[in-house]
Amino acid sequence: MTDGTDSSDHWPRHAHRWALVGPPLRPCPADVAHVERAVAGWAAAAGRGPRALLLGVTPELATMRWPAGTELRAVDRSAAMIAEVFPATGTPPGATAVQGEWCALPCADAAFDVAVGDGAPANLSFPADYARFAGELARVLAPGGQLVLRLFATQELRETLDDVARELRAGRIGSFHALKWRIAMALYPDERDVPVVEIAAAFDAMAPDRAWLSRLTAWTPATIATIDNYRGSALAYSFPKLASVEDAFAAHFAIARVLAADYELGERCPTVVWTRR
Repeated sequence: MTDGTDSSDHWPRHAHRWALVGPPLRPCPADVAHVERAVAGWAAAAGRGPRALLLGVTPELATMRWPAGTELRAVDRSAAMIAEVFPATGTPPGATAVQGEWCALPCADAAFDVAVGDGAPANLSFPADYARFAGELARVLAPGGQLVLRLFATQELRETLDDVARELRAGRIGSFHALKWRIAMALYPDERDVPVVEIAAAFDAMAPDRAWLSRLTAWTPATIATIDNYRGSALAYSFPKLASVEDAFAAHFAIARVLAADYELGERCPTVVWTRR
């Protein structure tokens, strides 16, 4: 947990630049629609709005079309993200956001009917934290509860950094945020956590001249500067394959369906709907 004063924690910097972050790091309308349909299906079957847990403070999910009667609580480890990113309007009536760790949620047993999140597992260490995360979600979800997560998952056939560099020079990478994720996943060949400082270092080696990169791609200097959130950070990301996540969650959750979106890197960002066993 952070109070925003630790220079090795990049979340306060990330919160300040949140408006510059785009897909696939943030959900597209198609991703949000997947979550809306899943939650609406639960509500229709139950005949009421859900008690809902939002993992993180993703504005697109906080303000999505929630069923009438939804009670929403968001949990994020960063006070800065809560203060600067959690929407002040557009959420269900009475929605709250609290600071806490996802592997030790500040919530009672069976407190929720549904839990949703956007890319949340990528912030956890694989595999140990994934199993703890699944167990904690199972604790706070009522029996038969629903879990809906968009994942960031590596593919069986993986790129190298050289592959990414060639695609960049050829103008075949559409957004800077897709570039960051392609670099990160290229650094993840053995399903180990990737320190974000390594992502920044690999970017520096690939594109040392930011003015050249901006001319090549039309990405703004401010957008490119979001990579600087990673400098000096102690954070590491994980990008296990979907099958590996399924295995880590299997003791507590069964996959109901896997949904894909048609956008750049959409094949690496599936939305998965699980049912609590």
